[in-house]
Amino acid sequence: MATEVFHIDANGVRISARRAEFGEHAYSTRNISAVEPVEDKGRRWPGYMMLFIGFAALGGGFVLDQTTAMLVGAVAILSGSLNLRRKRPRYGVRIVTQRGPVYVLASRDKRYVEVVANALRRAVSAARAGRGGEEETPPDEPGAAQAQEKPPVGGASSERAAPRRGGRPFPRRRRRK
Repeated sequence: MATEVFHIDANGVRISARRAEFGEHAYSTRNISAVEPVEDKGRRWPGYMMLFIGFAALGGGFVLDQTTAMLVGAVAILSGSLNLRRKRPRYGVRIVTQRGPVYVLASRDKRYVEVVANALRRAVSAARAGRGGEEETPPDEPGAAQAQEKPPVGGASSERAAPRRGGRPFPRRRRRK
């Protein structure tokens, strides 16, 4: 059975029904309990403070006829305006796993973050729908009773449990130093 891919791009983001990969980090979609797009507007008050100081120094330099105060005011205005220009909002995706909330993606493009968040939500719901159908088999169905009564393959005793699948879901990668 082929795994359905919900999103893939050149930034290293690949979201399928089983795994969500963000660069070097991979998460099982079954372990994700919530997906939230977040917005970080940044602190803008330092830029406004520099603009206020700059205009005050520039005005004071004109009134007192101080060239140095006018230069300090002009530099402060330039610094404040550059600071405010840099403080564009950043958008991101936060997922909640068993270990807690994790920020997995950050970008200045709001549309890109929305597309990734929607794809991740669809993958999580598809993983839950697929898992729910496998685990829950009503005992009233005739196929469920026959599956329980089948003898074990290979002559193994019925007391022995089936081997545990898995271990670690994904191979761990070493961090570069």
